[in-house]
Amino acid sequence: MIIENKIRKTSRRSSILLVACLFLSYAPSAQAHGTLNLYGENAIAGKKGVLTLTIPHGCAAGTTTTKIVMKLDKTWRNVKPKAVVGWDSLVERSASGRWILTWNATAGGLPNTDSGDFPIAVRWPSKSGIYNTPTAQYCETQLMDWKDPFNSAADGDQAYPATYPVPRVKVRSKG
Repeated sequence: MIIENKIRKTSRRSSILLVACLFLSYAPSAQAHGTLNLYGENAIAGKKGVLTLTIPHGCAAGTTTTKIVMKLDKTWRNVKPKAVVGWDSLVERSASGRWILTWNATAGGLPNTDSGDFPIAVRWPSKSGIYNTPTAQYCETQLMDWKDPFNSAADGDQAYPATYPVPRVKVRSKG
């Protein structure tokens, strides 16, 4: 009877472990994403600075990032992408005042295994706060739309965590 109970417990544990492994192997994961970095400099309301969008890798094995689109709301006073080798950039302003920054690959794009930085010269919004920067990453025909608003924002002390949500930046007050 004792041996039979041990076999049942072991069998039950093995079954639970097997189910957990199967679940984890099918769980969705964040593949591509955009992160923000200020490289140690704080974003100060109304001041000039550089916001860097980093694309740490492509969307899936074998795909290349070929286009990136970032949107900034109308509170951003000025934005200008800096030159990135192998990419053309375009800045547009919508009728509502929203900035739309687009980078298109001109030399093959960003391979899945590579990381790329896309620096932007900015004049930070005039009010302190947390600002979302919805970003779309196109890997050939696949779209990864990074706009879910959760997690902490980037600031001078910490880069934005490399997870699934919308990239966000913390703008600090002038004083």
